[in-house]
Amino acid sequence: MNVFGRVAEFEIKKDVINNLILDVNPVKTQESIVNITVEVNVVNNTDNAVHESPIHENTTVTEKTCDTRVEDNLLDANHTNTNNTSSNQPCEPPAKVDNGTALILTPYLKEGKAREAKRAARVDSKLFLGFKSYSGFLTVNETYNSNIFFWYFPVLNKSVNESPWIIWLQGGPGASSLTGLFDEIGPFTVVNSTLKRNPHTWLHNHSLLFIDNPVGTGYSFTEHVDGFTTDMATYSSHLFIALKQFLQIFPELKTVPLYLAGESYAGKYVPAMAMEIHKRKDKLVSEINLQGLIIGNAYVDPEVISHIALPFHYFGLLEKEQLEMVKPLIDAFQDAIKKNNSIQAKNKWNSLVSVLLFISSQKHGYNFLSDDLLVGRYVKFLKTTPVKRAIHVGDINFEWVNMTVNVKLAPDFLSSTKPMFERLLEHYRVLAYCLSPCLARSPALILSPLVKKNLPEQARNLSLVDPKLFYNRISYSGFFTVDEKYNSNLFFWYFPAENYRPDSPWILWLQGGPGASSLAGLFDEIGPFEFKDNELKCEYYL
Repeated sequence: MNVFGRVAEFEIKKDVINNLILDVNPVKTQESIVNITVEVNVVNNTDNAVHESPIHENTTVTEKTCDTRVEDNLLDANHTNTNNTSSNQPCEPPAKVDNGTALILTPYLKEGKAREAKRAARVDSKLFLGFKSYSGFLTVNETYNSNIFFWYFPVLNKSVNESPWIIWLQGGPGASSLTGLFDEIGPFTVVNSTLKRNPHTWLHNHSLLFIDNPVGTGYSFTEHVDGFTTDMATYSSHLFIALKQFLQIFPELKTVPLYLAGESYAGKYVPAMAMEIHKRKDKLVSEINLQGLIIGNAYVDPEVISHIALPFHYFGLLEKEQLEMVKPLIDAFQDAIKKNNSIQAKNKWNSLVSVLLFISSQKHGYNFLSDDLLVGRYVKFLKTTPVKRAIHVGDINFEWVNMTVNVKLAPDFLSSTKPMFERLLEHYRVLAYCLSPCLARSPALILSPLVKKNLPEQARNLSLVDPKLFYNRISYSGFFTVDEKYNSNLFFWYFPAENYRPDSPWILWLQGGPGASSLAGLFDEIGPFEFKDNELKCEYYL
């Protein structure tokens, strides 16, 4: 990619783009893919999200030798619908090993043996840099023997009774929450196949519970295809059932402040689980002390993500002419939303994202600043026999994204949790963060809707620029809509006077050209910064 963030984009002719749009293979239908996946499972027994026999009878595990790259899963035509891994990646042959047995804790609880369940769930800390933890399975549907996997870490060097705890739910749908453990907020990560401490772990101040949700995700499993989740009501119910069992094993957490957290598609899981708790609030006063929600780059409402193409343009990855090329796909996606056709909308969404990534020369949609983004470097480590025995998963296979789960939840794609958040905000604290390099979930900050609603203070707070990035200078930036018909928006960046008084004059700077950015005036002429030797310098003499 060149310095302008584009690769020969004008050489891509409109007819080529049109052909690409027509050639994008959408998800066929929910039913057809699920049928294909089930047939593959029965014949090859490669996807252990569905087990046709009791878990303890499984003896064969396939260990893969390769990391999983995001781009392999987004655009590689060779990936399987079952486990989202590329069929052309080199892998070790299957080998018979003794991985122990899967630890299902629900039978202990039925017999009133919560203490025994806790002892059985204890993880050998020697394999995990000495960190104390517990793991196992909780049954959420006995008819289909559906079980949810958890891994719990008590807070470091503090009293569990006095420190808040966090339940972490990954998105996808179908992405394992162990990504949150190993790649984000957990106490360790995998670097060059070696376990390393994470100095930024949230475990310093919070106990952490990672749950593979919905059933079939990560190590969670079911013995029947009907055990997979297809709607919000089911996965929220499963989460609540698992939480109640978990608190029987760890009752010391009942009165401790609880925060539900997650990212991406967890913008649905988190509020749905919160509502399950909230609607039983009067009965659960002494059992679940929910205090707040934390969501990152969250998918909350389908109408918001329909504007996904705009960030590509705002970040300079697409020209205006290229936006026009994909407009038919955007219109088709929005039309599916209006018709409330979830499966069709998901197909159109997948096509739209694939085309946007192709014409913007992006290998993935997670960070436009990095072409090579490894996710799931922990997977090979997690599949080793000592680790599988230590965390009590037996011969259950693990994939960091399970596409059967993903496809099964297609009917849930258009469900909105916006009404849930509106209600939950009246009772709980909510932290929503959105990191701009994530193209798939980060719309530009357009402030006009807040101004229209007479919410200037909220607009001001949202537009505050992180001062740590700019020598602690206070500033504000965002967009104002100047033509609603064409969705035309002007960008601004405002710096209050350093020694501000109510009568201080202010200057509106406009660059020439025409077509030259006024940021040239900011960085090259009258602003508080300038670039010297490829570094941002502060102009103290201004």
